[in-house]
This record gives sequence, C-alpha cells and structure tokens, in this order.
Amino acid sequence: MTNSTERTVLTECAPEPVRDALMEYLDGRTTGWLFCTASGARLDEPAVWRLLQSLAKRAGLPLRGPHGVKGDAVTHALAKPDARPDKVQQWADHKDSRTTQLYNRRRELLDDSPGYGLAADLAGALAGDST
Repeated sequence: MTNSTERTVLTECAPEPVRDALMEYLDGRTTGWLFCTASGARLDEPAVWRLLQSLAKRAGLPLRGPHGVKGDAVTHALAKPDARPDKVQQWADHKDSRTTQLYNRRRELLDDSPGYGLAADLAGALAGDST
C-alpha cells in the first residue's frame, strides 16, 4: 500500500490500540509499503515465514508458518465467551463453517463440550438438592 490517503483511512478507523501501534511502527513514514522488511522491501511470503520463525524463537514458542498462525487466531477467536462463529468464519475468509471448525484446535477438548457443560450443570443442581 503506497497511497498515503489509504494509510490515513486505515489509521483513523482502526481501534485506538491498533492505531497507536501502527503509528509507532510507521515512525513518520508516509510512503512505501505499510508492512515491510527492515530494508523497506515488500513483506512477501518468504519474509513473513522468516519473521514468524524469528518471533517464535524469541518468544520460546513452537515454530509456525502463516497458516499455523491463522489456525491459532481462529482458535483464539472461537474460544471467547461471546464468540460469533459466523463472524470468525467471515474474517477467516471461509465459505463453509465446517472449514472454520477444522481450524478450531479446541473443538475436541472435553471442557468445551456442550454435553460436559450440561453434565456439570446437572451435577451442580443435584449437589444442591442433597444438602
């Protein structure tokens, strides 16, 4: 993105913490790519891979590529109590909700199961009756 008007619109409509982080990242730049390498080159796919590997190593996290990070983001978004699966599906650019669920790494956890939640509620209700 080299158009300063587009950059202004992006920074004006972004939530305040995002806008602040973008402004700090841009450090006064008004031309060139919005996201770029240290040399100012376009942040292409190999550069994204290198960046993710570097960040993962520094943070002591498992190495992930862009697709793995997308899965992490979908899982995180769906784990929120007020998650809207339709909005997460749209954000992830999936035409089918089943594709979005394939990215959801929490889908097989017992504590996320509706049956587990129902059993916990029933156990709590029964425990309340016995006292």
